[in-house]
Amino acid sequence: MKISIDFGHPYFDEKDIFKLTPDDLNDFYGDEDAVNRLNLFFVLEASLHMLQSENSLKAAARCAFLMAYYLYIALTPPASWELAKYYINRAVELDETPEYNQWKKLIDEGN
Repeated sequence: MKISIDFGHPYFDEKDIFKLTPDDLNDFYGDEDAVNRLNLFFVLEASLHMLQSENSLKAAARCAFLMAYYLYIALTPPASWELAKYYINRAVELDETPEYNQWKKLIDEGN
């Protein structure tokens, strides 16, 4: 899925969250400038809050997983491990899937 930042609609809805893949995040990171790379994280954060408020827990879990992945693999800001660990734990808490558990083990090992 081609990701774009829309300040008029600064979040992903449930349908789009399930379409997003880690490869989409990697492609976005590779194609965009530093500002949009950071903006994507904030769009994901806004999406997580929106999905949780709508009680769309599986979609919120997917969003938290994508945030953990993006922080840990692509963005790697200061404290990326701690932040990724927080979001992957949130994903597993909301929807314990084999994919999320596998990433939790990987992230728990550290950078």
